[in-house]
Amino acid sequence: MKAQLTPLALALQALVWSPVLAQNALTVPLEAVRISNPDLSPESRGSVTLYRLHPQYTLQTTQGASRTELALGALIEKSSNTALSANRTLPSVRVLWENSSPVAVLGLRASWEEASTRETEFAEFGRVTLDSKERTGAVGGTWTYNLTAGTALELDFSHDRVTYDTPLLVNHRETSGSIAYRISASANSRYRLTAGASRLTPDGGRERQSRSELSAGYERDISEGLVLNATAGAVRTNTVRGKTAPVGALRLTYTGERVGYSVEWSRDVSADGSVAGYTRSQVFDVSASYPLTIDTSLSLGVSHAQSLDGERDAGSVAYARIQTELTRFWSLSLGLEQRRAKPAGGPTAKGHSVAVGLVYSHPDF
Repeated sequence: MKAQLTPLALALQALVWSPVLAQNALTVPLEAVRISNPDLSPESRGSVTLYRLHPQYTLQTTQGASRTELALGALIEKSSNTALSANRTLPSVRVLWENSSPVAVLGLRASWEEASTRETEFAEFGRVTLDSKERTGAVGGTWTYNLTAGTALELDFSHDRVTYDTPLLVNHRETSGSIAYRISASANSRYRLTAGASRLTPDGGRERQSRSELSAGYERDISEGLVLNATAGAVRTNTVRGKTAPVGALRLTYTGERVGYSVEWSRDVSADGSVAGYTRSQVFDVSASYPLTIDTSLSLGVSHAQSLDGERDAGSVAYARIQTELTRFWSLSLGLEQRRAKPAGGPTAKGHSVAVGLVYSHPDF
């Protein structure tokens, strides 16, 4: 007489027997960049040549209802003048595990990344800082439960640890949580209500700070390839400059067979390495891509970031890039970029760069 399998045993057997589907990709850009006034001083201290290697590898596996994604990368940069720009090796590791059921999705994530504060502070707050290193370790999770066919509840949790190589920026930890209620009003429009809270703990015995947020979002498929996202809300911070501030975002993206573009504006309150802890900032970004020929594409973009607290620094970037395919896996790239920094009460500083490089890309090997 054959033994009967319990439902749990059947489920485990199905998991073991289910095939593992794997996809991986490798991209290795190699470029030389000539940068004038890299530290964006009011009076330029000179130019520097950087040689960059930026390998990136991703692996995605699917087994039954579970999906795992691993991303490995590094930015290796050698400088012709370390007094203007340091040599650096900046690794990054990201792991995502996701399990789906007919009514729910559970996702767990972890990451470790190193970056240049010269890049991160300028992109997020428009600030010009010393050429130092920022390390960020993060863990988190998201659980989404479908209440009905058109509504869902989403819970999110994260914990970040950020450290710097310079004493001018403050090491800190931030723990955040949020709950969101999503509604699909129709086939092409969606709403979202979100409430969240965060706790920031700076090192050195500094006072803890908190942040709470309430926002509403709207997403609509205007036409084929054209999507509008809008968010509006308010954030309350318990800091030295604690107050309630409006936040929001507006994004319009189009993805066509030939042309693609994105226009985005956002105002937020986020943690940074300053003594203030939470800082209001505003970012505006426009980008577009267009194929010049069957093998050559052009990308254009402009971005502007500004800190709305303290010294109210502002910085902007404008770029143009051309990439042309040489073979199936190799392409040639050429880029031009100009940066402007406007510190509060100070003169505007400018810098530009020219980059030429080769890109090896293998989508599945």
